[in-house]
Amino acid sequence: MKWRCVVCGYIHKGEEPPEVCPVCGVDSTNFELIEDDSISISKKFVEDISREVLTSEETIKKAIRSISYGLFIITASHKGKDNGQTANTCFQITSEPTQVAIGINKNNLTHNLIAQSGKFGVSILDQNGHDLARRFGYRSGRDIDKFEGLKAHRGQSGVMLPDDVLATLEAEVVAQLDAGTHTLFLGRITAGEYFGNSEPMTYAYFRSKK
Repeated sequence: MKWRCVVCGYIHKGEEPPEVCPVCGVDSTNFELIEDDSISISKKFVEDISREVLTSEETIKKAIRSISYGLFIITASHKGKDNGQTANTCFQITSEPTQVAIGINKNNLTHNLIAQSGKFGVSILDQNGHDLARRFGYRSGRDIDKFEGLKAHRGQSGVMLPDDVLATLEAEVVAQLDAGTHTLFLGRITAGEYFGNSEPMTYAYFRSKK
């Protein structure tokens, strides 16, 4: 079987999707089955299977995939190193003070920079942000400089932020939660920018247009 990461396009071969995408760090719920190499199944048989009662685990996975997400670039900087990654986990927790939470895979360079610096940036993509999502999602910052040749600026906190986005936020980490493969960072917003009136990129829109 082949599984495709719906965020970065990574292809995984196996009976089950990987627990974590090795490229962009999203979990197994973000993989879709694209091919079954083990058996040829007719369209009618597939339709019949889809009508069957699903197991609890399968039902949960399908339900999770129906949750609506945005799509963001999470950036961090520490001791002269700038990096960022595509992520779909960013949500507001409180309004007074304004705080957001992000979920980052522990294996990612961005995770290390956030943990070391205690700060992060969130760039909110608009519906023209497909190239940025791919640029920050396909390869590790350990191998390339993701900001090389990119229009970007340094925010008030010192974090690098892409220019061609709908809005940016800068945050100071105030708490974190160990979530197994990921860390949930809670950040207090210290600065923000808003650049236009275009529509924000949603996870569903990215998948439909990639």
